[in-house]
Amino acid sequence: MPNNKVFTTFQGVIHPWLCDEMGHLNTRNYVGMFDDAMQHFMRCLGHNASEARQENLGWADVRHEIDYVAEVPVGALVHIDCQVEKLGTKSIRYRQTMYLSDTGEVAAENVATSVLFDMKARKAVPLPDAFR
Repeated sequence: MPNNKVFTTFQGVIHPWLCDEMGHLNTRNYVGMFDDAMQHFMRCLGHNASEARQENLGWADVRHEIDYVAEVPVGALVHIDCQVEKLGTKSIRYRQTMYLSDTGEVAAENVATSVLFDMKARKAVPLPDAFR
């Protein structure tokens, strides 16, 4: 069972071009920030993307469940913390929490599942022992 270590894997500012007509972070950009955070999170857990590509390995997201909790306005500073919820044989489920950095208020939560994927064989493969 994984420990409950939390990693801060993203920090950013909400620029006007990331927002909708109401001046709040647009849905599509939450997903981009969560995706960037995921790449850093996997590195924190020991996955080296450069080495993995040489072995034709990558991560395939198979599920995202996002709860939008608070409005994220233009100019807000945000950060995302990630932690493992469950390690399977071939997959990992993790929680990403986006915070408004100035207040610490939760802005959104994403629970995602990703599988380690053999890009050549086009199928999921077991997580390596070193990753565990």
